[in-house]
Amino acid sequence: MRIKTILSTAAFVVAFVFSSAFASLFVTETEPKTEFFLVNAYKSVSGFKSRSESATAVRISFLISEDSRNGRESDRRAYEMKKVDISPFVNSSFPAYADSVERYADASSSLETDALPRDFQKAWREHMNAWRDYSAYLNRMENSSNRMGWSQAEFEDAEKFYTGKINSTWRKVGRIGESYGADISY
Repeated sequence: MRIKTILSTAAFVVAFVFSSAFASLFVTETEPKTEFFLVNAYKSVSGFKSRSESATAVRISFLISEDSRNGRESDRRAYEMKKVDISPFVNSSFPAYADSVERYADASSSLETDALPRDFQKAWREHMNAWRDYSAYLNRMENSSNRMGWSQAEFEDAEKFYTGKINSTWRKVGRIGESYGADISY
């Protein structure tokens, strides 16, 4: 009776191993459960056609929505300090604006991009570098003695330069994101 139990157990183990190996030939790789949930939730709202497109699109759309949330938080902080006037001659609101831009740049630069396509990652880094450059400029100008040597026209030219760089890198982020089917409308 003992040998019969051992043989039955051995036969079960062998059959289980072979059936598992055979079944694995038919299993395709799936997305992690959290991503699967996000993809399906996003698909129901946006109507993506294929899962592979939607997984990347959802990741990019999520990053963009987090960036938008960071921007709204930055705007709220600056607004609470007073109406933001970034003129170099308005001493009370300039430091609040500079701080708000720095916090936004730090928060959005730290968003996770490892799971995103390389071309999007590169465009995102360029965009965040443009924001960091603008933040560094504002931090230099935060000191009123640095602002005193500038005319209004010089200050406006510098603002146009930095905002132009930010806008052009944002357009690139948007173009690449949309090419993956992401929602960039935030």
